[in-house]
Amino acid sequence: MKKVSTNTLYCGLLGLAFVLHFGLLEQNPQNPIGIKYLTELYLAMCLGFSALFLVGTVGAERKDYSVAFLFCLFSAFTFTFLPALFAELFYGQPLVYGVIEERRVLLCFSVIPLLYLAKRMSAAQFENAILIVALGAVLLSWLCYFEVLPDLRDGMDLDLSRPGRASTGAFALIIGYCLSIYFWGKGRSPIDGSPRSGFQHGILALVFLATLVFVTQTRQVILLCIIFTFLCLRAKSVKLAVIGGLLISPFVIDPQLLELFGVNIDFYMESAQNGATDNVREATIAQVMDHLHEYNWVPSGSLSLMWNDGFKRYFSYYFFLSDVGVIGTLFRFGFLSIAIIPVSFLVYFKVAKRLNPSLDFTLAVFLAHLSIWPLQGIFEYQEGMTALLFVFQALKTFHTQASNEPSIKLPVQHGREPLHLA
Repeated sequence: MKKVSTNTLYCGLLGLAFVLHFGLLEQNPQNPIGIKYLTELYLAMCLGFSALFLVGTVGAERKDYSVAFLFCLFSAFTFTFLPALFAELFYGQPLVYGVIEERRVLLCFSVIPLLYLAKRMSAAQFENAILIVALGAVLLSWLCYFEVLPDLRDGMDLDLSRPGRASTGAFALIIGYCLSIYFWGKGRSPIDGSPRSGFQHGILALVFLATLVFVTQTRQVILLCIIFTFLCLRAKSVKLAVIGGLLISPFVIDPQLLELFGVNIDFYMESAQNGATDNVREATIAQVMDHLHEYNWVPSGSLSLMWNDGFKRYFSYYFFLSDVGVIGTLFRFGFLSIAIIPVSFLVYFKVAKRLNPSLDFTLAVFLAHLSIWPLQGIFEYQEGMTALLFVFQALKTFHTQASNEPSIKLPVQHGREPLHLA
């Protein structure tokens, strides 16, 4: 009974951590039920846990944690400290404001608490925790869509580009979709290789995708899911294309049917004609390139709205580096980008291979996210995703060793009996 209750506690804590990690209640213009400073609270907990855990553990027990911690230190220094330093040198912004502006990068430290909790349950329980939280995101998204839940946003924070849009836990929906598609296509776990139900998870993938298309309504996320599907299911691409064609054929015959689901047809038609961009993003890119040419590609860092209204004083009210992906990286690092970008990819690759030689599933997810790099910074705004993929990598090695060496107890420090892996 003690073992069951302890395992249940860890599963519950991991589920709560995923709710925070996936941003189901994160405050942003697209989330009607976001809670202010909740993400910052989660970030503080990750930083505190990482520091205490790494100080309190020694020896072989912390080997994979140490590898992951190297990734954290590299990301924190390169994408938090350096932009803050460059902004101080170029604009005179105090260093602390630059660190606050790039605080999302510090979500890389979430790899430590997530891995700690994940090691105290089976691979199936870890995967199910992700899917359950993703289904929670589905429920919350549709409840917000039908205005069942109250809208907690201020009037000035509303996103009016797509009426009815509710992006509640889009990160959870993406990972849930990718995991379900993998189960459907491969029929096994990406962590320990144990069998998984194909049909059941195929239905889940459709649920996640439908929510992304009709409720979240984010072009780059839909593109990401399509690319991951073809990367993961190359052998089933023809079959998948046929099924997809049959599903969308009624909407091709009569596009007005989409309006019944609240899809903004004019918005997507304009996107198809003009590309995944808008005048604001184009203006920001033009301003960034003009700035770089004017100052000979000197690193400029990033400014915080908390310091003299940030970039508004120098560019425009709608100038945000978060809107322009890799262009924002070029603005932060200038001529140093030619070294920082490839070195960062190399570090990510080396860390992933050190955690486990097999990049199955994790590489496909990461490459799919690269497809939206022109619109969202992979280094500055996707560190939570990268941290989760490194958790997958570490768990592959952990569960492989546990299955090959029956004498290993999970976890040793609590003196519990080994968990039965799914």
